[in-house]
Amino acid sequence: MKTRPLAPLAAFLIAVFASLHAHAQTTSATFHPSLLESLSASYSYSGKSGYKHNETSGETSVNNFSLSASGRLALGKATFLGFGAAFSINEIDSDDSVPTPERLGEITANIGITQVFSEKWRGAIFARPGYYGDFEHYTWRTINVPVMAIANYTQSNGTMWAFGVSVNPFGEYPVLPVVSMRCALAENWSLNLGFPRIGVMWQATKALELGLGATAQGGGYRTTKAPGKTNRADLANTYVNYREIRVGMNASYKVARRVSLSLEAGWMVDRRFDYHDIDYELKGKSSAYITAGVNIRM
Repeated sequence: MKTRPLAPLAAFLIAVFASLHAHAQTTSATFHPSLLESLSASYSYSGKSGYKHNETSGETSVNNFSLSASGRLALGKATFLGFGAAFSINEIDSDDSVPTPERLGEITANIGITQVFSEKWRGAIFARPGYYGDFEHYTWRTINVPVMAIANYTQSNGTMWAFGVSVNPFGEYPVLPVVSMRCALAENWSLNLGFPRIGVMWQATKALELGLGATAQGGGYRTTKAPGKTNRADLANTYVNYREIRVGMNASYKVARRVSLSLEAGWMVDRRFDYHDIDYELKGKSSAYITAGVNIRM
């Protein structure tokens, strides 16, 4: 009987991690629910990961480069328009025997509307129309419009909840629920549960924030060309969900009033390339990763 009060919390944590796991396959890593007036750039490297699938064996490493710019315009006292653009590319270095694209990425416009209903409630809807593909050929089939609609509720103690739905036509599961929660654990400590991060954060100083948790990288894309030397013509003109689940430590340091640098490193526990339309999936082994970024608030 004493363990029953923990059941709802356990169910919530499982749902949150499942949401993180699924959204890594279907939603771009640069799909930020909060459109800030900022310019951000990042570089990430995840090390060589081995594959063994039927007759397929070999290794893959991934370099990711991302750049995004976003702004906000007040349309009224409680209505705001978010806008911007983003570019992200994954350069995929695979052995000839591993049937992965050479690159996957996106070039998108970002637009969203946020409505503040009260001190506790606000709602928003965001869309990221653009190109999501392998940068080999550009056709209308590589155009996608992911959409996210969320409602935010802030409790009197400062705990913030978000509920909503994510729609991505390129995903294996085109419609997925969104759930997240952020709360203060103690002075200078906070807990975040939900997409795209699960973890604990510590505000060590006014300039330095440290954290430990799990993050996701990846997205849903459309291929236009079969992998070079693998004799897999069926992997052209289909959908592929690339995703990595990572566990590590991160640090963010404010070097100036409007400039922050970030660094994250740890272990990639899961990497997959899922060609879900033809039921073919590559599951990679674990490897180390590192990410560095800069954010400039305008």
